[in-house]
Amino acid sequence: MQKLKYLIILLITGMLLLNACSEDSPTSVEIDEPTPPPPTEEPDGITTIDDDTVELVGEMRGTLRAGKTYQLVGDLIIPEGEAVVAEPGVTIIAVGDGGDIGPEITIHGAFHSLGTADNPNLLSVPEELRTHENRFAGLWGGLQGSESTASIVLKWTRMEFTGGEGGPGTPRAGRIRYGIYTLSDQTEVVIEDSWFYGSKDDFYRPVGGKLNIVRNVFEEMGEDGGDIINVKGGTVGNVAYNLVIGGATNAFKPSDDGESTIQSTIGIYNNTVLNSGFRRAGLNRGANINFENGARGFAYNNILVNNKRGIRVLDDSDLVNIDIDNNLYYATHQELADEFVPTDSEGSTLQVLGENNIFDGPGDNNPLFVNYDIDLFTMDDYNAGEAQPLEMNIVAPWNFRLLDGSPAIGSGKTDFEPIAVEFTLTGDAAPTIMQPSADLGAYPTGGGGLTQN
Repeated sequence: MQKLKYLIILLITGMLLLNACSEDSPTSVEIDEPTPPPPTEEPDGITTIDDDTVELVGEMRGTLRAGKTYQLVGDLIIPEGEAVVAEPGVTIIAVGDGGDIGPEITIHGAFHSLGTADNPNLLSVPEELRTHENRFAGLWGGLQGSESTASIVLKWTRMEFTGGEGGPGTPRAGRIRYGIYTLSDQTEVVIEDSWFYGSKDDFYRPVGGKLNIVRNVFEEMGEDGGDIINVKGGTVGNVAYNLVIGGATNAFKPSDDGESTIQSTIGIYNNTVLNSGFRRAGLNRGANINFENGARGFAYNNILVNNKRGIRVLDDSDLVNIDIDNNLYYATHQELADEFVPTDSEGSTLQVLGENNIFDGPGDNNPLFVNYDIDLFTMDDYNAGEAQPLEMNIVAPWNFRLLDGSPAIGSGKTDFEPIAVEFTLTGDAAPTIMQPSADLGAYPTGGGGLTQN
């Protein structure tokens, strides 16, 4: 009987406890949100980018996920043998660490930005800093290569506001940085279908390398000097179907400066270059295409409008291996027409100038762009330095495609091949080798050239 009493008491106690727990559970149980794991750092000290990564800084590798925005809070360093690949729709905003020197992407390995027409990538600064006044401010350091850089690929990518002084330990420490800088004749660089705006000095300086630079737009590069592409020794490749407007000095300058045993050889064809060369003082530089110091190559099928000077070939170039032909020159003012053959290099330029170039006096051979007031600007406008009119140096609202009846239609040279370059890049990173067009400039009437404008 006593045992039965104890069993009943235990049973009642258990039921009371169970009831108390069930009543308390809806209000007393709290579940903490999980803390996102830190970026994955491997034993070698290199951080692997993952789904939780939002900030880029230090040594990293991996894939930037499609459609995501990342903040570049310090120098992103890609070690030798590693790669960072940006999928379509990636945005990288250079915010820095609050110091005076903007961050950069230092590339000892490979950096590939693989945007698409529908989902382009963006490499820029915070939106409130994207102003015309900041075009030469050099707000971040761009892409800085080294002797070990394997490759840089930019496809359907907008990149802007580059330059400024390099920080300690970087390839351009203490010096003004170029938008892109490479240092090896084995580095492969593919730049296609992209748009570039604002650079303090040279936009791209390859000290050697294998290049394929096609179907891009370059706006307002160089404050009071600097070239769009300033080629040094050991560089081989092609520059084709690009639109350049408002460059400080040259659009494209092949040179063989340096110690590489590979001679710089550059094919420059089917480009449209306007309003360049004026922010660099004097007449001792080129203004659109300039060969010098042992470089060789060719310039065919280019439209050159209201540049400070015509194509310039110095007498220290490899003159027997340079050909300049089937280019159209246009000048609004006599001062510009007088420099179609640059007066400081007249003899050497004439030596390589073919018979099919199109140039006469001011106002002759208007290329007939779809929408462009070709005679809008005065010589005072051109010589105004940083006070040049905005519309002189940017694409909008103009359209540089060709109207019917343009003298540029059908005037091109097509019986040549692009410079042969051995690339190892494959898949989405592989270069698109462009054949020449019978129409001059970046926008052939049959398509196949530059699509952006």
